[in-house]
Amino acid sequence: MARGPGLSIFWQTLLLLLLGGIAVVFVVTVSMFLTAPPPRPDFNSLTDIAEALSGRKIRREPPWRVMVVPHHVGRLAVEPHRLHLDPDERQRERRLSIITQPDEPFPDPDMATSRWFSHRLAEQIGVPVDNVRLFFEPDQRSNMPFHWRGDRRVILRRGEPIFFDTVVAGLQTDKGWRVVRTPPRPMLAAWQRRILILFGISLIGVIPLAWLFARRLTKPIRRIAEAADRMGANPQAPLITEEGPAELRVTAQALNRMQGRLAAYLTERTNMIGAIAHDLRTPLARIAFRIEGAPDDIREKVQADIEQMRAMIAATISFVRDTARIRTIEPIALADLLGDLVAEEQEVGRPVTLGAAVPVGVTGDAMALRRLFQNLIDNGIAYGGGVEIAIARVIDEAEVRIADRGPGLPATVLESMFQPFERGEPSRNRATGGIGLGLSIARAIAQEHGGSLTLANRSGGGLEAICRMPVRP
Repeated sequence: MARGPGLSIFWQTLLLLLLGGIAVVFVVTVSMFLTAPPPRPDFNSLTDIAEALSGRKIRREPPWRVMVVPHHVGRLAVEPHRLHLDPDERQRERRLSIITQPDEPFPDPDMATSRWFSHRLAEQIGVPVDNVRLFFEPDQRSNMPFHWRGDRRVILRRGEPIFFDTVVAGLQTDKGWRVVRTPPRPMLAAWQRRILILFGISLIGVIPLAWLFARRLTKPIRRIAEAADRMGANPQAPLITEEGPAELRVTAQALNRMQGRLAAYLTERTNMIGAIAHDLRTPLARIAFRIEGAPDDIREKVQADIEQMRAMIAATISFVRDTARIRTIEPIALADLLGDLVAEEQEVGRPVTLGAAVPVGVTGDAMALRRLFQNLIDNGIAYGGGVEIAIARVIDEAEVRIADRGPGLPATVLESMFQPFERGEPSRNRATGGIGLGLSIARAIAQEHGGSLTLANRSGGGLEAICRMPVRP
């Protein structure tokens, strides 16, 4: 069953680290919930409501006594100190809002009232009880996660009601009703916002560390992949740098050993082909000597076959020698290299022109690249009567197009033209072309440089050879 492409190792590592970091932050947050003191609930007392309605201060209970113990004091007795704290300085999230309206206030749904609370409120303000209104939400109705129809309670502290939920109260004055109301609860309380901010800061601190760690881990993997790709194109490419974690170093060592064996195998096979081609010269020479006594018509035909075989052997030996490996690695400016080739061709009167040429550089063997482009130029002139050359840059690749206006080729045989001894012209007449190794040599050179070579028919007629190679970093 085919599977779609998965996430890269970098993203998998990054996500794993982020999840681990989030888990750590979550554990720290839960620990804070369990060990830190609970947040103080926000509330409004009956005195707070009376002060808001009357617009003046009302006497309250004495402030708390607080004992301050210095750090340097051990078990010595310390006199308590009275801290004169203003109750209004208590931090509130839902401070009562005050408005004046002509009509008396009405309760919201699920609100309750108490005649005793209303009497207490009227006494604190100093007005008749009929001049005040008080409605409130019992705590058990709004604070619990599930709403059931049970008792509705209000917490009393020293006989004074404490309201943790919404309160609506009103005082009748000469200008109408002065109404105070608890504003709606915020979506997130202050302590919740602090926890979320802490969580976000921790996450922001984890992300860069996870990113750097993932990049450091995957960088050797990416280098191994790039080196393996180069090795596939050229077994003589530089070996992979053995770096990174132990597993990646073992992988790099295995790939380097494989590259060495592959290079040795190709060298052995190449030398064998060259030796066979070289040794074939001797029997061909004997055949040519012995055919001298044959009749003229037979001798001429056999001699032509012998010459053709000699040419094929010479081309094979040249192919084996020249494409076995890249001799030198140096920076090359393609525009300069192809400009020199075009100038040389034009000096001898060959129809070769250089069109648009974007300055772009590659790395490789200049002599091998000259042979690559020379073979393509020769093919274009032989089969198309002349060539046009263009140089461009496509993302991170240099692209060279060598085009002619010849008859072209059927699309089904374009790829087969790169097979050794394959010719677009079916006859073996050397006057109409070579023996069919030019394109094979050109593609081998392109691949040795980490590039590619393809053929395509041009719109309007003709054939186009497209060579792409990595741009010099």
